[in-house]
Amino acid sequence: DYTGGGCPHILAEPQRTNLATYSSDFSQSYWTKQSGVTATYNTTETLSPDGTYNATKFIGNGSSGVLKSSISATGVVARSVYLKSVTGTVNVKLKDPNATVTTLTLDVTTEWQRFDLTEDNGTSAQGIWIDDIPVSGIYMWGVQIEESSYPTSYIPTSGSTVTRNQDQFTRDGIGSLINSTEGVLFVEMAALSDDLTRRKITISDGTSSNFCSLYFDSISNKIIGRTTVGGVLQSFLSTSSYTEINFNKIAIKWKENDFALWVNGTEVGVDSSGVTWGSAVLTEISLDNGVGGESFYGKVKQLQVYKTALTDVQLAALTS
Repeated sequence: DYTGGGCPHILAEPQRTNLATYSSDFSQSYWTKQSGVTATYNTTETLSPDGTYNATKFIGNGSSGVLKSSISATGVVARSVYLKSVTGTVNVKLKDPNATVTTLTLDVTTEWQRFDLTEDNGTSAQGIWIDDIPVSGIYMWGVQIEESSYPTSYIPTSGSTVTRNQDQFTRDGIGSLINSTEGVLFVEMAALSDDLTRRKITISDGTSSNFCSLYFDSISNKIIGRTTVGGVLQSFLSTSSYTEINFNKIAIKWKENDFALWVNGTEVGVDSSGVTWGSAVLTEISLDNGVGGESFYGKVKQLQVYKTALTDVQLAALTS
């Protein structure tokens, strides 16, 4: 993922479907343009976020908008849209036209921003309504409606729903790069949402008996480092002092009778009792629990494996 500036990072997302079948083509009758709203399709006044001239310019009257209703969806739904003002900062409302629970008032500026409204409207019909479009106008692009507690990256559609498969990251056959008797797993990572699910990054032998994991737990903002040898827990180190949707630098050290968890330059857990694996046991790394479950959905800037148990000074420098 290259959005947000700075260094690119791995973006690992779950399977999602964009239920809005015309995500950027607002010329379709699929979209209701209310009285008082006029549109210029595929405007050349500004590039859309994907770098093409396929955004729509809407001029309103301050009290009307554009909407799509009656999309079949149940439970919590994430509605999102990219908006940009024609001039200055303007206020636009975002809500659900079917059964509005929440109405968000958005500050739309001359830079593209993605806005989202996530809620359960209590019905099986849901949608999105961009309302109170001002006389000065806005640009609109990239609507997404997904059954989810948080929005994921944009999935373009053109006449039908589109499903993006789950991202999976695994590399095996790298036992020569891993020291099973001592070492460090270091990750700079952030969760996509604090949605109370486990999201793991694991070194293992491909089974649930031998592994070392760093993960966000099913308890809010809880970071855990765990090692299991031959099916027996050897260390379980945790902290709840960090916000998991922010990038955190996390390292777990393993060595016989010397386990430690470091986060952002601070040692947050130690265990001075326990064994490690025999030689050449750990052979793969994956963004899950090692056997395909508890997938890591989030962002990863760095992932490193060290073949020695680093010193406290080295671990402090690594995670700072």
